[in-house]
Amino acid sequence: MEIENMTQETIKVEGMSCMHCQLKVKKAVEAVEGVQRADVNLQTKQVVVDYEEGKVNLEKVKAAIKESGYEPV
Repeated sequence: MEIENMTQETIKVEGMSCMHCQLKVKKAVEAVEGVQRADVNLQTKQVVVDYEEGKVNLEKVKAAIKESGYEPV
């Protein structure tokens, strides 16, 4: 089943310093309904998010990052 209206966004995340941080952010973002994949890069302090447009918006993803204890920029 192909999903239509997939969007990819990159969000800079402040405060990540270790693998635990990376996994926590990944888990939080992927828990948002409509998010298909989150690729968190500790070195660049960024998360690349693939999500279904219309089902979720970037503000929900940023809120999930914030709730996990990190600061989306």
